[in-house]
Amino acid sequence: MANVKLTDKTALTEQLGSGDLFMVVDVNDTTSSSSGTSKKFDTKFLLQTDKFSLDNTEVLALDSSPKTLVSALSGYMVTPISATVLVTSAGSNETSNKDLIIGYDDSQDTMYWDSSGRFFSNKTASASYILSGKNNTSGVDNGSLINKPLKLWASSTGFNGGWSMDIYLTYFYTKIL
Repeated sequence: MANVKLTDKTALTEQLGSGDLFMVVDVNDTTSSSSGTSKKFDTKFLLQTDKFSLDNTEVLALDSSPKTLVSALSGYMVTPISATVLVTSAGSNETSNKDLIIGYDDSQDTMYWDSSGRFFSNKTASASYILSGKNNTSGVDNGSLINKPLKLWASSTGFNGGWSMDIYLTYFYTKIL
């Protein structure tokens, strides 16, 4: 829609999603004009909320097959803000007493962004959880967070109940200067 004023365009009435773009003027790039160059800007560099759905098969495999929530981006680190987990129960009881963990290095269970201990333990009805990085008492990672994906996994031998979950993860990428 060329030659249409911004104020005449249709309003976005939903949350921004993966791949949504802004138009910005990069004043440091004067190749198009002395005032700057128009460029597209991906929302992942601002603040992003993505939904991840795991069926029961994926939940049961989280100890051996961690789920990548946010891919690594060269020269950046993933900075999580919060994760809301909505568990849908199939009526069977979770008896494993395992932890649900979000972090960068799924090879160990002591360094992570946040976890929920004894996740969904002894529950048969659906439940909701909010993780915000506050349950981390031992640090995030024993190395650099640069160029690392953010992952989801289960401690030890994993879960054994009949349930699925949706995760709404809010995060942004931070450029390392």
